This record gives sequence, C-alpha cells and structure tokens, in this order.
Amino acid sequence: MTLMLILGAVAAFYCLLLLFRCATLAFPVVAGLGPALTLRDHGFGWIVILAAGLLGFFTVHALGRHLARSSAPLAVRLGVILTFVGAAAAAGFQAGAALAILADLDPWTQLGTSILTAFVIGYASWRDLLTRGGRIERPALHS
Repeated sequence: MTLMLILGAVAAFYCLLLLFRCATLAFPVVAGLGPALTLRDHGFGWIVILAAGLLGFFTVHALGRHLARSSAPLAVRLGVILTFVGAAAAAGFQAGAALAILADLDPWTQLGTSILTAFVIGYASWRDLLTRGGRIERPALHS
C-alpha cells in the first residue's frame, strides 16, 4: 500500500510538471477542438475533422507566438498574452482543484491551492510564450 501511495504521488507530480510544460498549449488546443467538434456534429468525415482541428491548433499557436514576440502595438500583444495566460491559468486552477481534492484538504485550503496553482501555471505560460526558441544548446563534442 505504501508503494502505491509513493507511486501515486510521483505520478501526480509528473502530471503537474507536464502541465507546466504544456501550459502555453491550452488555448490552441481549445481553438483546435472547436472547429473539429463543430464539423463532427455536422457529419463530416474524420479526415476533414482532423485536418480542421490541426489547422486551427497550429494557426492559433503560431500566430499567437508571433504576435506576442513581434513589434505589434502594445494592446495587441497584451491581448494575445492575456488570452494565452488566462486559458493556461484556468487549466491550472482546475488541475490544482483536482489535486487538492485528491489530497482530501479542507475547502479553504483547496481554494488556496487552486489559486496558487493557477498563478504559477499562468506565469509558466507567460514565460514560455515570450521565450525565443525551445531548444537546449549543447556544446560540441571535441575529440
């Protein structure tokens, strides 16, 4: 039983780290799901649904990253950043609430944990949205 509790805690911690890494993708995923589910309701085939969902995801993600980093007017940049960060913070709030419920905390501690998780994941999304490049620079091997 103790091993299962430890493994469950490790799995929950890994899921939280994964949420930090994928925080910027919350809004593009919703933007891709919207047209895909609409086309599904209208009876289109799965290839069209998949293509529309992926096109919506990649378009919103690429355009959002470009606008957030470009020299667009401040209001446009701020609007894009707040949209991405708001979606990530909402996802973080829900993840924090789920983890707090799993930990069987009292209601006020659940709310505090949810709000703290929302702020931290929103910050992670903001930082990831504005950083250039996603690669790790590795030094060249010399022989």
